[in-house]
Amino acid sequence: MVAATARTRPDATALVAGDHRLSYADLDRTAAAWSADLTRRGVRPGHLVPIVLPKGVELVISLLAVLKAGAAYSLLRPDWPASRLTQILGQLDSPITIAADLPPSVAATVWTPPTAAASPPPGWRSASTHDTDPCCVFFTSGTTGSPKGALTTHRAISRLFRAGVLPGLTDRVVVPLGAPIPWDAFALELWWALLTGGTALLDDEPYLTGTGLRRAVAGHGATVTWLTSSLFNMIIDEDIDSFAGLHAVVAGGEALSPRHVRRFLDRHPEIPLCNGYGPVESTVFTTLHRVRPADCDLPDGIPLGQPVPGTEVHVLHGDQPCPAGVVGEICVSGEGLALRYVGDPALTRTRFESVSVNGRDTRVYRTGDLGMLASDGVLHFRGRADRQVKIHGHRVEPAEVEHQIEASLPVRACRVVPAPGRDGRPDRLIAFCVPQRTGDALDDALGVLRATMVPYQLPAAVVSVEAFPLTANGKLDEVSLLAATSGQDNLLRAARTPLADGAPRPGAATGQGTVAIVARVFDEVLGTSTPRGSSFLSLGGSSLDAGRICARLSALVGRPVPLSRLYQHPSVEELAGWLDQAPTRDRDHRPDSPDSSVPLTAMQRVFLTRFLANPADRTGHCLLTWVVEGHVDRAALMAAVTAVHRRHTPLRAGYLPDPSPRMLLVDIEPPPLEELPGQASVEAAVAAVRDAFDEDLDVTVADLWRVALVPVGGDTAVLGIVVHHIAFDGRSQSVLATDLGAAYRRALAGRDAHESPTPLDLTYRHCAGEANEAADAEVARRLRGAPDLVWPRPPAGRPPGAPATGLVTTAIRASTVDALKGYAKVLGTSPYVALLACYGAAVATVTGHGDFVVSSPMSQRSSSETSDVVGCHIAMVFVRLRGSMLAGDPSAVRAVAAAVAAARGAQDVPLGKVLDLTGARRGSRPPLAQTLFALQDDPVPRLDLVGAATTLVRQPYLDLPADLHAELWPGEHGELAVDVSYRIDAVAVETAEDIAHRFVASVDALVGPASWGDDDRGRRG
Repeated sequence: MVAATARTRPDATALVAGDHRLSYADLDRTAAAWSADLTRRGVRPGHLVPIVLPKGVELVISLLAVLKAGAAYSLLRPDWPASRLTQILGQLDSPITIAADLPPSVAATVWTPPTAAASPPPGWRSASTHDTDPCCVFFTSGTTGSPKGALTTHRAISRLFRAGVLPGLTDRVVVPLGAPIPWDAFALELWWALLTGGTALLDDEPYLTGTGLRRAVAGHGATVTWLTSSLFNMIIDEDIDSFAGLHAVVAGGEALSPRHVRRFLDRHPEIPLCNGYGPVESTVFTTLHRVRPADCDLPDGIPLGQPVPGTEVHVLHGDQPCPAGVVGEICVSGEGLALRYVGDPALTRTRFESVSVNGRDTRVYRTGDLGMLASDGVLHFRGRADRQVKIHGHRVEPAEVEHQIEASLPVRACRVVPAPGRDGRPDRLIAFCVPQRTGDALDDALGVLRATMVPYQLPAAVVSVEAFPLTANGKLDEVSLLAATSGQDNLLRAARTPLADGAPRPGAATGQGTVAIVARVFDEVLGTSTPRGSSFLSLGGSSLDAGRICARLSALVGRPVPLSRLYQHPSVEELAGWLDQAPTRDRDHRPDSPDSSVPLTAMQRVFLTRFLANPADRTGHCLLTWVVEGHVDRAALMAAVTAVHRRHTPLRAGYLPDPSPRMLLVDIEPPPLEELPGQASVEAAVAAVRDAFDEDLDVTVADLWRVALVPVGGDTAVLGIVVHHIAFDGRSQSVLATDLGAAYRRALAGRDAHESPTPLDLTYRHCAGEANEAADAEVARRLRGAPDLVWPRPPAGRPPGAPATGLVTTAIRASTVDALKGYAKVLGTSPYVALLACYGAAVATVTGHGDFVVSSPMSQRSSSETSDVVGCHIAMVFVRLRGSMLAGDPSAVRAVAAAVAAARGAQDVPLGKVLDLTGARRGSRPPLAQTLFALQDDPVPRLDLVGAATTLVRQPYLDLPADLHAELWPGEHGELAVDVSYRIDAVAVETAEDIAHRFVASVDALVGPASWGDDDRGRRG
């Protein structure tokens, strides 16, 4: 098939490796020349030829040369331990081993690929090959302690590339080769490209990351990719937008995570996602399933799908087929089955049986997986019938690992237990060993095992035990064994802990510079305090941990950090050294501003603390929504989003806790314009925007804002934006809307939409202040002993799936607002103070409390420099209202004015310190965080899109930091919109409604004639 493409499309690109491209003609010609040389050296049809080369062009030419000689190939890792290589070479028994270098202890006749270009001798022809002949050997884990090699056929692979089986089966397919080379998944990737006339992308990274995927799409036009479930999850968590531009994604190897699948489908609804299932003995895939959003809600997980062509699936109980809906063992038959296990006829007979299916004898492979066939023929996974586990996509037999450990360490017995990861599925192995002599320590056990075991089988830790605990049924008590490791940081990942007043986490980096940044990321990913000179592998780090480290560092330092560099420099000190000394070509996407790192303000520290304590926190999500009537040019809108992203540096900064709370400028790509599925009504579209934005924003890696468009019908759509509060405030809403509209107008006119970026330190320069002892004392005097605010009427409770917050809206008339301004001027105070006094009176009346604290944000935009920038330019003040302040009359306004002045004088005292000074650290809702009042006196966010009319829609918050918020927004005609938001698990809707309406009534009463005394009336006149 490859030779046919070389004849019909000789100049088409077959392989890309860095800057090197190889055409199909060159690939076929060179493979033929190498095959002729292999034949001269004794390679014949039926031989099983090992290839021990790194991933690269020579590897692909070599395996094709082996096939042209009529033999089968087996790809082995050059970094495997010598003992494993020796064991496998003995099983293959080939006259030739293709390798560039082998350990001295490995005995083999080596053939090294030539470096010079070559052509086959005149008259040379490939060996005659049939579709049922051996093609390749895949080695997997075996229960006896020896790897087992599944020998598969040409037909078993080519069956997957029939029309309609896999997505992207065209001669334009471009496939990055990210799977480990011994896997059948590597065969999938390679032949996906070469059997369709497409292009295979090769690099030296151990697996595909978000950075690598972006590079493959942007640099080479990658169209499809295969990922293990674990790797798919990691990229979703760390860099979900790296999938943009692909035509299809296939994931599998382990059960898919519905949560991660849902996030992918929500973010990339246009990219088909398939779940691929199949043991290596059935060659790559047994079933495929196009995943739909509804699959994420199934109680037993994402379906495995229906059989691929040439394959049949049988669910058996013993030898009897199970009816639809009944769980049994998944057995497979058809063209994909392996011929045998190399050198193990007994195991072949055990696992490949002949059973009667529909009255005919059928050769099947017993997978050991449990499953159920639904009435529609779709296969569903139900677990394992034995001990086999999948670790990051690798099939691992704990028994094989136990055999190897018992042979390598001074132990009497070993039991290997899979330990669950964050999603509850196994993500590493723990080896529990009984030493040969009681009390002996197993010093450097991992170092010994690392020299003899392949990396994916290596346990994360070796734990010495006196004996193995048993359950009441006499079975190994794995729960008790794992519980005994709970105190070991390198076994169980510690959760992030919140900051206390900006102090770094225990064990976190406290130095300066690159070493501190790298150490923080190591600590965060590995969940432990990382010694600066220790390899992350020696600390129990997995390959996916390595991917997370590289993804987060790439975001923080503003340039790619390849996996290969981490493996070359595996400690904090080594990787930091490389980052500081990396050549220019590695320094892509550097920050474009000299002030690339500045301290955080007190309010930003609060938002960062909330995120670190709970990354799923939604209290920092600021929503903007407009109904747009008229045509929207998608390309111009995306250009406008890019312009806003480039100009406002807080939107592309990482907000970091260590070595001190700070912003670090990151040259991260702007958020894509997400076009969500169309809706039948504006109301449904507004709700769709809200649902789409109910997902994590990661402030530490500059994942700060999203943009979505929902078509409604005709030329109507809903445009939504969410921004994290750590980079946003009330004024930012109108700034962002104005800039977005201006950039859209420039883009439509064909002009450059970009403007010079704003200095990052504006946020700190105009918000930061120095707290002092006098301010501390004032905070303690005013706020200590403030009682809890108990809301009347128990809340109705939050039904499953219901929003976390509710919203009550009303308004203060424009005439009342005008009167209030004059009234406040007469009293020598501001409308804000008068409104706060009225709000206090309303809360006191509804709750019956005469003493409580109201938190209130204060703008810190004291300079023209900050009038037109996006950022978090606020401080929080805490005003204690009690006694005469709650009367709702002129004397109350004057008393509240004095309380506000005192609170503003202490606004630089950080929240954590305020809680300490007031003794308020009790419960999840201290008195300081029960109600909030805000006068948002900034301009209305007007979005001017040329050719369209826009209407702002204020949405309820996704969550609230306080039980009840009252916010006042200026209206188009001088009125003040009153939004009372409340947590439905804390405040009854009747209470929120009562407070909203009593507040408006209190304002009306305050400015009415009856509220004025003689002196006040005279001054008013």
